[in-house]
Amino acid sequence: MILAIDTGNTSIHFGCYAGSRLVKQWKLPSRPLPSARRLARQLAPHRLSLAKASKVVVCSVVPSMTRVLVSALRNLTKSPILLVGRDVRVALRNRYRKPGQVGQDRLVGAYAAWCLYGDGARRARPGGRNPERAHRRESRDCVIVDFGTAITIDLVTRAGDYLGGIIAPGPDIALEALALRTALLPRVSLAKPPALLGRDTAGSIRSGVVYGSAALCDGLVAHLKRRYAPRAVVIATGGASPLIAPYSRQIDHVRPTLVLDGLRALAG
Repeated sequence: MILAIDTGNTSIHFGCYAGSRLVKQWKLPSRPLPSARRLARQLAPHRLSLAKASKVVVCSVVPSMTRVLVSALRNLTKSPILLVGRDVRVALRNRYRKPGQVGQDRLVGAYAAWCLYGDGARRARPGGRNPERAHRRESRDCVIVDFGTAITIDLVTRAGDYLGGIIAPGPDIALEALALRTALLPRVSLAKPPALLGRDTAGSIRSGVVYGSAALCDGLVAHLKRRYAPRAVVIATGGASPLIAPYSRQIDHVRPTLVLDGLRALAG
């Protein structure tokens, strides 16, 4: 069994894989930063899953959280702990002007998409790196839209070149900013809007954030496809992807666990 861990600015997403099958997943908050002892207590209910893991592969965009997480894991498992970017390299050609500036989660998500829909699907052996066996007729360029703390939109060619991406504020940041920077607007939870035209304040805010995130996605993806990859397949991921994707016209597939799938694939 492989334990994949995606550490983000809002939450830590854990996934246990038996082969290519995700058999268990759970999340813990990454804010406020816990101590290693406290995190170990939070992980205690999952001790059996940790003990079964032959490998633990970690992707993190929060360095301070990485140190805490690794320290907690070492008290709960004897399995090797592999950090993406240090112990594991993402098998894409990174075309960023400064490759080190790309978040490892974005690269891992792009890698997973390439394995599923690009040439990586043909190159991977069953049971090898491919997150799942491909049932496709041809490889395609991929656009990956991650609805997380930030909305990131990345482009990877079918040949395995990560070309770059776009970063915009995510839905939760928008909700938080509206509450903090206005006198009368309340903090509301991210949820499905009752209608496009809000009939109360909470409904109006949810409509603006959900429909607005979908419109942002559609507009930017359309620009990217026109300029770089007209036939690209668009994959949505991230915690808010199941909520926002139904309001988008550009999204072809929704895979909330795309980064976890990529981590499992990289673990071998």
